[in-house]
Amino acid sequence: MSSLFQARVGAYLRRAANHADSRICGRHYENLLAYLLEAVPGCQIERNSLNSYGTEEVDITVANARLPQGLPMLPDLFLIECKNWSRPVDSTVLGYFVNVVVDRGCTLGVLAAANGITGNQEHRTRAHAIGASALVRGVRILVVNKDDLEGLTCPQDFIKLLQDRNLKLTAHGTIFLG
Repeated sequence: MSSLFQARVGAYLRRAANHADSRICGRHYENLLAYLLEAVPGCQIERNSLNSYGTEEVDITVANARLPQGLPMLPDLFLIECKNWSRPVDSTVLGYFVNVVVDRGCTLGVLAAANGITGNQEHRTRAHAIGASALVRGVRILVVNKDDLEGLTCPQDFIKLLQDRNLKLTAHGTIFLG
């Protein structure tokens, strides 16, 4: 199973990196995150949901049954935003995502940012500052990047990655990478 899993993750990442149309690259990145979440026991997803006003789109909404072999430490519902950008995601975009998480009544958002976020996690600058202020507001933001995803060998690795980021968020008081 793990070699098939790794092959699929690699294929999604190659497609996400190698298409001339950036929208299609982004869609492949979303497809990868959907594949990973569907491999987690107890997770059900809905993709590309607009709010009733048509002003906010959520890439992936996750219903989490919190099974012991899945993601029991994460809330019942959370949101995923995918940014397959060639540069780090900035504080404005992260702040907007935090507001979407709040507007949808969630307490957790996962940002899959291919090249991470701006600023310095130790000094809590730029986007890292938004992560720290979100936590004070009761909103948890976990960030995973392309390097994290390339290292996955099985669904349990993805579970462990999210568990680790969630733990480190509490321990360090801000978004933690690496």
